[in-house]
Amino acid sequence: MKVVPIVIKELKEYMLKPGSISWGLVFPLVFSLAFIVRFGDIDHLAPGLVSISALFATTSFVASSLIFERRLKTFERLLLAPISYGEIILAKVLVGTLFGLMVSAITLALVKYFMVYPVWSWGITFLGILLANFTFSAMGVYISLAVKNPINVMTWLNVIRLPMMFTSGAIASLTLFPTWFIAIGVITPMTYSVEALRYSLLGYYDIVPPLYSLPLLVIMALVFMLLSVRSLRGMY
Repeated sequence: MKVVPIVIKELKEYMLKPGSISWGLVFPLVFSLAFIVRFGDIDHLAPGLVSISALFATTSFVASSLIFERRLKTFERLLLAPISYGEIILAKVLVGTLFGLMVSAITLALVKYFMVYPVWSWGITFLGILLANFTFSAMGVYISLAVKNPINVMTWLNVIRLPMMFTSGAIASLTLFPTWFIAIGVITPMTYSVEALRYSLLGYYDIVPPLYSLPLLVIMALVFMLLSVRSLRGMY
């Protein structure tokens, strides 16, 4: 496949970039450790912590790569290659997904060690983590392309990511909030990751059953990829 060389190149060049390490690896792991130290028994927080790790790892990685490429004008060289815009976006999404899976696996192993109850379904857990990383990566690519000035990408990402930690039910169950807050959560992509992992790890969900949360993650990923292709065509 044409996207494979791009994925390999991106992993080699951007895995150790400051943005990928600080926001993509250090922040989610330190955030998870903070809750583990504070609460000890973190079963109810495990789905949210894994989702937060996936969100920050994927979006930070793809944003870091696109920021460097757009500022250094090296992204244009990729556009001159015999590859379609769709394949370029797919490559960017896949490399962010791979980085996110690595960070998510570390976080899952960390929280699993402190969980009291056994994982309810490992199969759904792996599928939920995969789809969550793919969707968040697609979202990160779209935001990185939609923001005209690459310097402002990380700022806009944090404007979106930080509220999502609360509107998705990652920290506190959405059932504790009023209806208008739940309505915001329903349009938040991270909500479906948290709900899918809550069901797979603990055997229950709050507002969205896995029958809907997993397919909706796929739909959102495809929407973000289509929007990314559209943004790319508008830029060049």
